[in-house]
Amino acid sequence: MLHVLLAGLLITCLSRVHAHCVTYGDCDGLPCVNSTSALPMFGEQGRNIVSELCPHLKGGGKFCCDDHQVKVLKSSISKADSLLSGCKSAKENFRSLLCDMVCGPEQSDYLQVEKMEQHGGKTRATHLRYFLSTTYSDKVWKSTKTQSTLLCGHLFSSCSKDDLFGFLGNNRWTKLRTDYVIGDDPPARIVHASHEHMSCGSETCVC
Repeated sequence: MLHVLLAGLLITCLSRVHAHCVTYGDCDGLPCVNSTSALPMFGEQGRNIVSELCPHLKGGGKFCCDDHQVKVLKSSISKADSLLSGCKSAKENFRSLLCDMVCGPEQSDYLQVEKMEQHGGKTRATHLRYFLSTTYSDKVWKSTKTQSTLLCGHLFSSCSKDDLFGFLGNNRWTKLRTDYVIGDDPPARIVHASHEHMSCGSETCVC
């Protein structure tokens, strides 16, 4: 029994050591499929944007996004910020969701390319799977659900967690489809992104 446990721990450790990017760079509006190691943000403006939007990522100094991608990320996040202006924790948690997906240096731990296509001599992702722990997804949902039901794709009805992640992952405004896979028993070699930096407890989030 002990050797089975040790083997499992070794596999987990190795997957963490060799975590890498699954996308890097922009391929005409969609992320390029790329298994590179995370790289430094070369431009000062890019580094400043990461510090502003993704402070939990800046400590390592390397990312799975380049300067252009992080500028596009800021533009995308600013639209959500305007809907969540009344709640600091909602903005921070929603930013974390996108920052980890686009720029997290260990993307391969929790992100998979489901579908891809050739474009301009490169391969770009058209469909992703993003694995989230229940606690992580709850923090995003509970902090945003009373702030703007527009994030769930409707105006007046309540916002369930399925509504939120279903709409974020597949709507008429996004070119990149994303399946959010939520649960606490992920497949082998999937390691959920940490939620320790995020605002609010897992049970409540009051603004």
